[in-house]
Amino acid sequence: MYKFHISPFFPEKFFLLYITHRFFIQQVLEKMAIFALFGGHGKVSLLFTKIASEAGHVVYNVVRDYVQNEDIEKVNGRTKVCSLEKASPLQIAELLKEIMPDIIVFAAGSGGKGGVERTKAVDYEGSVKVFDAMRIARIRRLIMVSAIDNRDMNQPPPPHYKEADVELSLKIHKAIGTYYHYKYIADQELVRRSTDIDWTIVRPSGLTDENSNGKIAIGKISINSMISRETVARAILLFAMDPQSKHLIADITDGDIPIHKAISGFIIKGESSYTYSV
Repeated sequence: MYKFHISPFFPEKFFLLYITHRFFIQQVLEKMAIFALFGGHGKVSLLFTKIASEAGHVVYNVVRDYVQNEDIEKVNGRTKVCSLEKASPLQIAELLKEIMPDIIVFAAGSGGKGGVERTKAVDYEGSVKVFDAMRIARIRRLIMVSAIDNRDMNQPPPPHYKEADVELSLKIHKAIGTYYHYKYIADQELVRRSTDIDWTIVRPSGLTDENSNGKIAIGKISINSMISRETVARAILLFAMDPQSKHLIADITDGDIPIHKAISGFIIKGESSYTYSV
């Protein structure tokens, strides 16, 4: 055991205060995280940035155009410009080395704009570039923001789906099948990289702009439901800050259980909402 020499010029009470202060600062720093948020100008992303920054975290919002900076600054984010369509994995890795994030959140998406090619370039190829860049930059932790009912339509629906869920699923995939296709193969590729990436896939149901009621349903749930974007943002942060959530896939929607309690119980149970075949 180390013995500390207390100098007469450094009285014991001040030494104890110094040690206590150092311990407090260390605890604060350990709880603070730096995030790189791809798709940093989306509605969920801006809400996440506000919530995370208010909790003492640092968020770098990665966007394709600096014109989005004003909205990002309003929620205390820090803008970084990088087009997932144009950048190479090496260029993205250089950005990550500059930011040095603890956690990456991938919330980028084409939003259905630009047709099939742009959806493929952003939702699938963009995510794979980030996966490659993480390996180059030696970053492991990733939260993937996906979507509920993101599944292989050539397989039977999940056993917990009721008739109304199956009918809605068919309608959704008929309407935005291209989006779901590229999100599915992106998630599938992420799962393949489980030895390199400590991922968590968060799959919210339909989104609303209502204020969060602070409660969710999580797990094997009905897809015929909605969730507040603010609730999604809060859930992303809770998952991100719990390393025990790695390699879990979580379907979430508005519900009756407080967010923190629901997510903690889900993580302890350790049973994903869906399993991607790889």
